[in-house]
Amino acid sequence: MAEIWSTYGGAFISGVIFISAFFVVGLWLVSIAMKDSSIVDIFWGIGCAITACIFYWNSAGATPRATVTLILAILWGFRLGLYIGARNWGGEDRRYARLRQHITDQGRNYTLYSLRAVFAYQGVAMVICTLPLLVAIATSGDGQLGLLGSLAAAVIVIGLLIEAVADQQMSRFRRTRTVRGSVMDRGLWRYSRHPNYFGEMLVQWGFFLMACAATPLGLVTIIAPALLSYLITGPMGANLLERRLTKKNPDYDDYIRRTSAFVPWPPKQRSRAFETSTS
Repeated sequence: MAEIWSTYGGAFISGVIFISAFFVVGLWLVSIAMKDSSIVDIFWGIGCAITACIFYWNSAGATPRATVTLILAILWGFRLGLYIGARNWGGEDRRYARLRQHITDQGRNYTLYSLRAVFAYQGVAMVICTLPLLVAIATSGDGQLGLLGSLAAAVIVIGLLIEAVADQQMSRFRRTRTVRGSVMDRGLWRYSRHPNYFGEMLVQWGFFLMACAATPLGLVTIIAPALLSYLITGPMGANLLERRLTKKNPDYDDYIRRTSAFVPWPPKQRSRAFETSTS
């Protein structure tokens, strides 16, 4: 245990201090001034990337595996943050606006509620989800990628590309659609209802593989991709989004029936009922 702490303890504590001071308290104070809790989403990826930098600065040496992991974490985190920032900047995301209204209608103090339920909650999640980065970067030794590390890097790059292309396709669709409520079923979205989420899961499981390439102790960090996969696919993730989309657009039901949820797969034929109703 002492050896584990001597290897990872300093970097871990430095990461926790940064997340607590900047991501939790700092962003919370900014959100009060802006009246916008959704800035937490903008800085999620960026915060993870900066935490990876802190791990790197506190690690024993700049090994090839640590450097590759850091570069990939920065590319992932800042791309995600810039995309969400460009999409959401200028007004609070509707999900957080609804939450604010719901808590206020109950006569509760939303400012204090958001510190606990939004910023502290996501801060804890960030500590957990950066554990693979900690192990991949701070593990001592020769630090070579090896076969598993190379595979991990490939999985991360593929995930990054899928996520970036899916986000770009959806962004362009939202800018150019002429019928409000129309379903995006082109490009990667023809083969998966959530290709951006699928790409994100590949990235997170890739970082887990990178941790496993560093040391067998990396297996313990499976909690990170497992948690993120649950948050993405679970009742508060894609399932909640699809329930809302189905209420707004009856055509979305048919899209669900013929399109894979996450893993890209050739779509099924449109249902006969749908073809009849639109003919």
